[in-house]
Amino acid sequence: MAASERPTIAITMGDACGIGPEIIVKALADPSFYRLCRPVVVGDGSAMRAALKLAGTKATLRAVSSPAEARGEPGLIDINDLKNLQPEDITVGEVSAACGRASMEYIERAARLAMAGEAAAIVTAPINKEATRIGGYGDVGHLEFLARLTGAANYATMLVSGELRVVHLTTHYSLAEACRLVTKDRILGKIRLTHDSFNKWGFERPRIGVAALNPHGGEAGQFGREEIEQIAPAVQQAQAFGIDARGPYPADSIFNRAIAGEFDAVLAMYHDQGHIAVKVHGFEQSVSVALGLPFIRTSVDHGTAFDIAGKGLAKAESMAEAIRVAISLVQRGRLHG
Repeated sequence: MAASERPTIAITMGDACGIGPEIIVKALADPSFYRLCRPVVVGDGSAMRAALKLAGTKATLRAVSSPAEARGEPGLIDINDLKNLQPEDITVGEVSAACGRASMEYIERAARLAMAGEAAAIVTAPINKEATRIGGYGDVGHLEFLARLTGAANYATMLVSGELRVVHLTTHYSLAEACRLVTKDRILGKIRLTHDSFNKWGFERPRIGVAALNPHGGEAGQFGREEIEQIAPAVQQAQAFGIDARGPYPADSIFNRAIAGEFDAVLAMYHDQGHIAVKVHGFEQSVSVALGLPFIRTSVDHGTAFDIAGKGLAKAESMAEAIRVAISLVQRGRLHG
């Protein structure tokens, strides 16, 4: 496939003090990616050169001012270098305000490329929330920042590991606050968002399983009334709209049912309810997919791993899978295959 025919995938470098640069270098060592897309790293040249040395790869960097200049050749990593860090800003394995700020600037640059049609999708390496906070950003994560940047009103995080796909009603909230956000309107909105997103990906009538909040699904109100008063009414309303939504089902069984093929996606009520299920099922292959944005965005499903940063120990499976999923969504409009 000619270079001009391959979609551009913008890959944000993440926090330079973490494992982002390393996992990008290791993932892009796979030449098969270059037959399907033109990867362009949005980040810092010095941090990427250090990662190349750490990984012991023979690949070289090539600076591009725009994605249109990318060659997309194996062994050559095209980089849109924002030059927003100095060597003294980077202490690998430690929180840095400068690196936190820079990591958000990479995200904004990639998002603007996508919105302008210069990138077909973005793939994001991990950021550190403490670093972004002290770097001047109040957003609690990638998705919240991207939603604010694009004006997206209804959005959600979906984790994918193999055939297990889990959409989250809430993510970065305390457990107490997350429970207060389990409301009929919010649940219905996320069910509809999931349905519409899966329609775009080739699922004609996606089967959406909805998790309960309380143990045993609330046991008819003995352990809580959210299932009766909020979750079940939302599911029933979705069914009235012609959506194949089912539940609520106890969280201790719904994910196994999804893995067995009963559901195309599960709507989890809070962060750890969904994250634990996905990461136990397939930690290294798990990927985050954003729903509700005006462009495709996938991400690794792990953090900056400051404890192993700079040691050459980081595994790149999640980054590689995030790139594969982005390519699949761009080229075939499908979540897999």
